Amino acid sequence: MAQKECFLRCEVVAWVSQEFPGWVRVRLVDADGKSWFFVDKVPVFTGGQLSADTRLPAAAHVRCGIVRHDDDRAVVISTAPDGVEAEGGRRLFRIREDQLDRHTV
Repeated sequence: MAQKECFLRCEVVAWVSQEFPGWVRVRLVDADGKSWFFVDKVPVFTGGQLSADTRLPAAAHVRCGIVRHDDDRAVVISTAPDGVEAEGGRRLFRIREDQLDRHTV
């Protein structure tokens, strides 16, 4: 069964490198309040809409697939569509439903 794709709202918290195309550290706070961090190229998270002058934290999105809905209005998502994984290699996260942006797909 194919996963429904959408975007997960998160935030850029730091620059890792401003060398082209730019690398940033992005934070996700899951449904249980735990912070997870991703490091990847600026276009992966912002579509290139970030510059050295942008105030941090700044809005970011990670393309994801919905794996399943939990009973408590939480959703399990996978960040695998673009190969994004958290530091430590994790790709599955339990998040709140309101953290998803279905309108930007």
